[in-house]
Amino acid sequence: MHVHTTASDGTATPLEVVEYVARHTSLAVVAVCDHNTNAGGLEASRYADDFGIEVVVGQEVESAQGHILGLWTPETVAPGRSAEQTVADIHAQGGLAVVAHPYAPRWWHKHGLCRGETSVYDAVNFDGVEVANSTPLLLAANVRARSYWRANRERLAATGGSDAHILSVIGTSRTLFPGSTAEDLRAAIEARTTVGYGPTFNPARPLFYARRVPEIRERDRDRKAREAELGMSNGCAQCAACAPDAAVAGPADDV
Repeated sequence: MHVHTTASDGTATPLEVVEYVARHTSLAVVAVCDHNTNAGGLEASRYADDFGIEVVVGQEVESAQGHILGLWTPETVAPGRSAEQTVADIHAQGGLAVVAHPYAPRWWHKHGLCRGETSVYDAVNFDGVEVANSTPLLLAANVRARSYWRANRERLAATGGSDAHILSVIGTSRTLFPGSTAEDLRAAIEARTTVGYGPTFNPARPLFYARRVPEIRERDRDRKAREAELGMSNGCAQCAACAPDAAVAGPADDV
């Protein structure tokens, strides 16, 4: 439900992601959600039939109040807007909006948007909340996210997404649902019958990420430079965590 490719700051191409999912996981559906672009999802979807899986075209939109997964979004969504406007833009094209890695600590990254507060989650018309994310250092955040979902399960679906920037992490957190197709997945999210599963335990996962941090950060810098050339704003000026002296404690600038 949350996979990155070289279309933003992932280390695998869309084709490599699809090949890996088909050959090394039991996933039937994968959602490719690159930062502020759906290009990775669109490319991956072109290969899906050849490998017997389905790809949901998505994007991780960097709103002014936090990162939001826009699923089933054939058009890109402008970053830097309020969470409310971002979700409205996702819904306007028939997509579903999921809160990405809620409650991630602000000190954990140098760049990126401040995570939305609970008041934002309460006020905005999200379709789901990510209760399982495989990125290292998010254990406490996952616990808080699952607690929030339990208190709001009547209006929000629970999802799990690996937030994979490297192939070996794909599927380590996942969304369980009745059926096996993308259509079944969407119906389950809308009916709020999904289960957010994971992350599976692997003590070596932080090491796997650490070895790829330079590449992930370099790709993220390139991605942000491209967005700057296009005049795209991600709202970082509103976020204290983007200050030059902010701490770097996570495996990647953007997660």
